[in-house]
Amino acid sequence: MAPVSQCWLWTERGGKLNLQIRWTKTAGSASDRFHESSVFNETLRITHIQRHHGGRYYCKAENGLGAPAIKSIRVDVYYLDDPVVTVHQSVGEAKEQFYYERTVFLRCAVNSNPPVRYSWRRGHEFLSQGSDKGVEIYEPFFTQGETKILKLKNLRPQDYANYTCTASVRSVCGIPDKSVLFQLTNTTASPSVKLLVEDPIVANPGQTVTLVCISTGGEPMPVLTWVRHGETLSQNSLLNGGTLTIPAISTDDTGIYSCVASNNVGNPAKKSTNIVVRGMCP
Repeated sequence: MAPVSQCWLWTERGGKLNLQIRWTKTAGSASDRFHESSVFNETLRITHIQRHHGGRYYCKAENGLGAPAIKSIRVDVYYLDDPVVTVHQSVGEAKEQFYYERTVFLRCAVNSNPPVRYSWRRGHEFLSQGSDKGVEIYEPFFTQGETKILKLKNLRPQDYANYTCTASVRSVCGIPDKSVLFQLTNTTASPSVKLLVEDPIVANPGQTVTLVCISTGGEPMPVLTWVRHGETLSQNSLLNGGTLTIPAISTDDTGIYSCVASNNVGNPAKKSTNIVVRGMCP
């Protein structure tokens, strides 16, 4: 986030005493639009500016005489999120099945304004297109600068290493570069999970229900989270790793609950169960 605490947009006074001034912002939600009807409030102040405040603002002044006067100004909010590396692997047969070809794609993505510049390192070695015949670096045309892919084709022993993706916005507004590291090994694998519960789970109101989810595979070690299909978990839900506890369950807690395992390798793994809470007795 750019170090901006407030932004001032001005309009010149003019016309009669019934001058009306209105500020509007293109795109965004209704809360992003501002309207001032008094001649004494020509100033639009945006405090604690956030990225959704970025955009073009229009000042419209009218007093019933002639066409309204309109001026605009663009507000840019600069920011750089932490980059994220996701990994996808493919294994294909080659040379009439005499050996298997394993290809790994390391995808680095980040949200930023202005557009980010990426750089890759393997250990302490900077990688660039053409610097290593076993490495290809490219940007998918549909991502518009939001991602950079490092392709390792037919993995070699030296390809099992630490890879660092660094994102930079060229120190705009003092925003420092941000990096993320991923360790690629010969055991790197997508996650898998298992639920130690029945399906469905039938409970009476007031009971305590515990859902247990364990990781059965994946390298690096997957992170386990619980989600409720279409709704948020109840406020009294207790999470402890892969264990979800719902004390004093009620009919409002009925629904499909899913345990999701993610380690940024391949697609997240998910297992689900249905909780049915019997209705309250009359």
